[in-house]
Amino acid sequence: MSESRSRDWLPVSSGSYGVAAALAVAAWVLLEVAFRHGVAAVLADPLGTALGADMAATLLFLPVAAFVITELGSAAGVDRADWDYDVALRPLVAGVGGTVLFFALYLAALAGLVAALGAPQSAGLGGGGAGGTGTPTWALALFVAVNGVAVPVAEELAWRGVVQTALTERLGVAAAVAVTAVAFVLKHLVVDAPVLLGASALVVGTRLASLVLLSTVLCLLRARYGTASSTVAHVCMNVPASLAALLA
Repeated sequence: MSESRSRDWLPVSSGSYGVAAALAVAAWVLLEVAFRHGVAAVLADPLGTALGADMAATLLFLPVAAFVITELGSAAGVDRADWDYDVALRPLVAGVGGTVLFFALYLAALAGLVAALGAPQSAGLGGGGAGGTGTPTWALALFVAVNGVAVPVAEELAWRGVVQTALTERLGVAAAVAVTAVAFVLKHLVVDAPVLLGASALVVGTRLASLVLLSTVLCLLRARYGTASSTVAHVCMNVPASLAALLA
């Protein structure tokens, strides 16, 4: 691992990988909730669209969260060289393969849920439609760009590049994959809680299945092929999922 740099404003010291990972997870969740449920509500009226406000707030949130998480990691000794962005053919192809595996498993899980709970009114990968009557075109385009590309890139840097790397140093590869995957699922459930609490069992089950499969595949790709591989896979998963959510 890299030599940690002094971060007097952070409660993390060199080699405190577990502490850094825990603080990074907590910081990401708190910041995402604050921006996407607080700042987005403030922006909704001026922008005239809830979806556009959510995406605008997300664009403000992502660099802040990425900065905080990378600083926490650096203070513990997880620096840029440790994020493992191997931009080579093999990891990139592995990322595409991971995407195919995810969709195959997701469709199988969706078929099982539909058989058990009945046909859905909407079966988008996100658990519900993101668009709606009167939503401006710019907000729809921003949704695909932010949710499809910007969010996966930032999440992979923070969650696989920093958090999983720190946990690997602290717990080993297998435990780091499991803990990071579970934390990533729980993060999404906390952020999605306002929507999921009023959703049907099928929508909740579909969302949970997609999150578990996505998190597991991404963490395994990071462990085996690096963060560039998991980033490619995450983008390839989220772009079609975002388009499907608009059509749902």
